[in-house]
Amino acid sequence: MRCAAPCARMPDRDGILLVRLDGLGDAALCIPALEGLSRAFPAARFGAVCSRANDALFSDRVARVFVCDSRRPPETLMAEIRAERYARAVVATEEVVGYRIGRQSGATEIAGFWHGLHKPFKSLWQRSQLTAPVFRPAAWSTDATHEVLALYSLAQALGAEDPPPADPESLRSWMRIDPAPAAFVSKNHLGFQVSRKWFTEGWGASAVTEALLIAMKVSGFHSCALLASAQDEGLACSLIEQIPAAARADGRFRFLGALPMARWLKALDSIAALVTADTGAAHVSGMLGVPVIDVFDAAVFQRLSPQWRPWGAPARCAAKMRWQPDAGRVLGAQIGEAIRDLLATAAVASGQPS
Repeated sequence: MRCAAPCARMPDRDGILLVRLDGLGDAALCIPALEGLSRAFPAARFGAVCSRANDALFSDRVARVFVCDSRRPPETLMAEIRAERYARAVVATEEVVGYRIGRQSGATEIAGFWHGLHKPFKSLWQRSQLTAPVFRPAAWSTDATHEVLALYSLAQALGAEDPPPADPESLRSWMRIDPAPAAFVSKNHLGFQVSRKWFTEGWGASAVTEALLIAMKVSGFHSCALLASAQDEGLACSLIEQIPAAARADGRFRFLGALPMARWLKALDSIAALVTADTGAAHVSGMLGVPVIDVFDAAVFQRLSPQWRPWGAPARCAAKMRWQPDAGRVLGAQIGEAIRDLLATAAVASGQPS
């Protein structure tokens, strides 16, 4: 008996599903876990359930990306996921819907976090959704582990081995980088990711720009690429207005706003180093192998920097003090010295003259 049309081949149950419904940086932090699972299961195909904020991050190494949002009926999403017949699921989110997706995906092995007695009722429910629960404290502690290591523990629960991958050549292959040459930026440019986190603790456009200009002077950079998302373009414009007219006119500053994901990744990949204030750009650049200076407010520096510092590339974390008249000069000098040291170290490691 012949089918009227070619029969669709059912996928083999060798797939691994990542569930990550948070932001862009949160998805990037899962890349070492994906790489570790790929090494443990070389024949596995990967899928990911993402949010609108991170669904364009992954390369074709993630064969299928499902977007979870209010625009799609949940039953339609789950039917599409179950049709892929995933064998394992990593629930790398603490959103309730993420646990439900993992449980209803059809996977027979499901790893995710639970909080033990810290949140007893929620923990009981979390464990009921998982086959491989991994304990994680519900509250911050002084010995908080790096977020990559925490997420990698989920991959280990499914068979990934130590050590967590940290080589950018492997990690970058999971991101969808535009193959076309980058426009307007090169390794002569220092990258500066504009975000609202620069404007906390009393800092305004004048102080942030002062820090940037001094960082460039101390590190020896004459050109800078200002990167900003659509919602931060206004902040970027406020910085540009503070830059001396001569520097704006001679093309030393490039403004790259609201780039599509693949072009933004290409821009980050094309600069010499990135300065950012605790954003997803820090995590992405680390995975790309681009040196990063990651700036945190001084009030939370000790709490956040050990857990959220960049992974992969050489990186330094800096504390941004509450604004005072010389704050821009002080922070700019610290950033500039850190950039200079990072690039010198990277040059020695690669055998290139510094």
